Formats: sequence, C-alpha cells, structure tokens
Amino acid sequence: MSFLKKMFGKQDPIDEMRQCHARQDWVGVLNIAGQLDRSAFDETTAAGITDWENQAGDSLAAMNLEEGSWAQKSGNLLRAREDYQLALEQARSGQLRERAEQALAALDRGELPPEETVIKQSPALHAGCNSCAPAAEPSAGDVGTGLDEETRMELLLATLSPDLAERYLAAGTEFRQAWLTAQDGDERLALELLEKVPAAERNALFLFERGALMIRSGQNKKALQDLRAALTTEPDLFPAYDALTEILVAEGRSDELQKSLKQNIAEERFVGYCWARLAELHAQRGALEPALAAGLEAIDEGIADPGLIMLCSQLLERAERFAEAEALLMRMPGGGCGGGVHPMLAEYWLRRRQNLDKALESFKGAMRQETDNPRWLLRIAQVYLAKGWKKEASAQVERLMKQGGLPEEIQAEVRSVADQLQQG
Repeated sequence: MSFLKKMFGKQDPIDEMRQCHARQDWVGVLNIAGQLDRSAFDETTAAGITDWENQAGDSLAAMNLEEGSWAQKSGNLLRAREDYQLALEQARSGQLRERAEQALAALDRGELPPEETVIKQSPALHAGCNSCAPAAEPSAGDVGTGLDEETRMELLLATLSPDLAERYLAAGTEFRQAWLTAQDGDERLALELLEKVPAAERNALFLFERGALMIRSGQNKKALQDLRAALTTEPDLFPAYDALTEILVAEGRSDELQKSLKQNIAEERFVGYCWARLAELHAQRGALEPALAAGLEAIDEGIADPGLIMLCSQLLERAERFAEAEALLMRMPGGGCGGGVHPMLAEYWLRRRQNLDKALESFKGAMRQETDNPRWLLRIAQVYLAKGWKKEASAQVERLMKQGGLPEEIQAEVRSVADQLQQG
C-alpha cells in the first residue's frame, strides 16, 4: 500500500482541489473547500472555489437522491432517509433541495418520490464499494476511466477499509481487471472476466464480487448462492452479509431476514448493524416498541447513523420520552448548516416550545448556508410566532407567500402559520 501514502502528503490546497475536481472526487472537493479561508485568496480564485464546491454539492445530492430511491424501493427505509437527508444537506441549487424535500415528504407518507424528483444514474449498488464506502462517497463508476490502472486502483481503494483495500490490492491480475470493469458499470464484461480468475483464487472476496454483480444483473437466485458461499467460507466478510441482507429485503423475505439478523447478534457478529436493520424491519411492520428497542441497542453498539438517530428520536418523542429524544438529537453534529445546533434538534425544540432562542440561531445559520431554501425561513417564522413576535412572523410569511414553486408540504405549513396569525 506504499503508493497510497502519496495521496495524503502535503500539497497546495488549490492544486489538490483542482485534482479532486478533475477526477470527480466530489467528497474531496467539499472537504478541502470547507477547510479554506476564502478571504486569503483573490476574488477570482475564491469564486472558483465556490463554483467547484457548488458543483460538488449538487453532484453528491443528485447521487444520493437516486441511491435513496433505490434503497426505498428495496425496502431499506433507514438508508433511504439518510440518503435523502444527505441530498438535502449537500444540495446547493434550489431545485435539488426542493427535490430532496419532496423525497423526504413522500417517504414520510409511505410513497416513492415523484419520478422527476430522482436524477437517473446507474444503480446505487457498486460491487466492492457498496457497503464499505460512506453514503456520501461518489459511486465507483464516477472515477475517471481515462486514468491508468494503478491510479484508478489508488482512488477506488481509498474508499475501502484498510484491511479490505489490502486484499483487493493483493488480488490476482484477472480479478483486478474484472473489478475495475465492474466499477465502470459493464456488468456483462466484468462477469466474463471473473470467469477467467483461476480456481485457486476463487475465495470469499471473489464470491462476494460475483454475487454483487449478479444482483446488479437481476440474478438474485445466483447472487444468493454466491453470497451464502462467501459467508460460509468467511463468516466475518461484512460486505457479503450486507449484500445478502439487501436481497432478502428486496425480495420481501422478512422472516428469513429477521432470523438471520438475530442469529448474527447471538454469534456476536455485525451486532450494531444487525440491531439497526432489525429496528428498520420492525418499523416497517409497524411494531414501534420493538423498533425502538432494537434501535437503541444499535446506538449503544456505536452506530451513529443519522437516519437511525432520527428514527429512534421520533419513536421516543411519540412515546413521550422527551428527555431521551432530546439527548439523542443532541448527538447530531452542530455547525454543519451554518452555526448553532443541528436543525433537527432545533425543530424538536420548536415542537416542544423549548430553547427557542437557540433554535432560532440554528435556523438562521441554516438559512445563511442555504439562502434559497424556504424551509428555514418558515422555521424562523414559526419561532417568531411561538415567541409571540407576530409582526416579525407576518413579515416572514409574506416573504414566503411571494415565493413561487414552494413544495406542497411547505405551503401547508405556511398556510397554518398564516391562519394562526389571523386568529391571533
């Protein structure tokens, strides 16, 4: 792995950002942009940084909208909510933010988002990177295919855990070629290349990759055979288990899934992950108490998934366990939307009519970050109303009413605030 070390050496941040942009490493672009002091650069350079940052945010938002739709169709509602929320946080354009709002609202209603909401791209499942890379990472197929094999391997391996990256790097030439082809989205050719892998090298990793390709090709029966064989050979290969779980969810085999999750918990394997999936499964069935119990177990195991935290906090609030709900939401990182506490915590406080000044600070910070997102102006108006500042609330409502194309959910809340102002 020595050649990977050069990725993390000292480098001029603008050059590094330019390289990330050139290879469509949108996460890298955002990470670098967030660390730069724009005032230290001339206007042209600062404007270029902002343009790259906006493009990166919108590109990631589009990918997460599609991945969220894919997860929702597969029954993975926890992953879908996380992807839609990520899209909302990442989007820079008002159009993409509106699409993310619509997707979240549709998810809450138990519906799929409108077709025009989702930016069509390749399926979200990418062999080798699906379960190992963070949700916000660009898909493997977005890595520039014009690069030489070593550079492409370098970029792709950087998205994996170190131990798994070592194994891909040490794999034979035939396997590496098949894997790189899979990342380009050519499932047919990748499967053909996998058939050239020598029998002695057809280990659990090979079975996982072939199974993942079978999923993408719609061959779930063959995929199940390969993934189960991979786990029989190597029970601790998490990507194979995650892929197996996705098939069981997609095929509606919930009883089999539940049995598998509980068995792995009993064997102390993937414990946090299994509790989280159990929480999701129970929630889908409407079994809210078991869903909450499983979710809290997952959080105790160290799972910090924002979607899981939101699910558990909502269930705690529904059960009137308000202190616990607030404590969970306080784990959400603050400052990411322009200052103050996380907006989800601020919205909880607004519903409870608590800490309104801090909630207001959070919503104003969010609005500074997302100047054309009507959600934050609405929340500011609601805080003003809760504080009894009717004149200020009326001014915000008027601003909102002058805006065209508000999402239906936002329109309904604006009308509710307007009605309360008239009644007062």
